[in-house]
Amino acid sequence: MKSLIEQIPPIFKNMYVLGTVFFIVWLMIFDSNDILTQLSLRKKEADLQQTQRYYQKQIETVKTDREALFSNQDLLERIAREKYYMRAEGEDVYVIVPESTDEWVK
Repeated sequence: MKSLIEQIPPIFKNMYVLGTVFFIVWLMIFDSNDILTQLSLRKKEADLQQTQRYYQKQIETVKTDREALFSNQDLLERIAREKYYMRAEGEDVYVIVPESTDEWVK
């Protein structure tokens, strides 16, 4: 029966091959930039790019709404009156508040 060292192929007895294999294993497993870290960073990058695309679409929507708002005086006036309770000179603004459910208010 052959000894254990004689059963190893000669290519794996070469010190350069052993050093290269050790170096590759070290980089893949023990290094700070190992494969698991790289995969998690790529996933995080993909998530961030998706978030960036979402916000880019939101920016375009807001720009479109802004242009429509500033180009249409009637729309601007309606938004100012409804949202910010602004009024024209000589007008009165009445804000109707729903009735409270407190017992002392009747």
